[in-house]
Amino acid sequence: MVPVFDKTLPTIVACLDATLRRIGGVPAYALTDERRRSPRRVAHVANIAVRNPEIVEVARYYGLTIRTCLPADPEPKDGSEATARISKADLVPTDTNLLEQYPAFGHLEAACHTFGDEVNSRVHRDTRRKPAEALAEEQQRHRPQRPRPPHPT
Repeated sequence: MVPVFDKTLPTIVACLDATLRRIGGVPAYALTDERRRSPRRVAHVANIAVRNPEIVEVARYYGLTIRTCLPADPEPKDGSEATARISKADLVPTDTNLLEQYPAFGHLEAACHTFGDEVNSRVHRDTRRKPAEALAEEQQRHRPQRPRPPHPT
């Protein structure tokens, strides 16, 4: 989980880079949800998401393929949606003024990092294993991370 102020392309690229560094490598695919005004996609042709050329370049830079969850098949993204819902409830309650709890953005980032560690060390009810253990197994198939993030134009 990476907190952000906006969903612009440079922010998305920074989040992708931070995530790849945190998981310790580059998997074959990055799964994204379908957002109407997302910089990750341009349009649909024959029911296929046509990617924003800049995000395609970013994916090529890292050597991964970006896949999209289609609205007709919400099951693959249930886990990420649940994580977002839980984190919003735990970290960003709607009836609370966050300035007292997180006086600086870095404090919110640290809380997100801690929460991610906590969630990834719990046994998942469906898989019956900890996500951190699954990641350790998957890391064996990841490619090394590039030394520097790309610079989207």
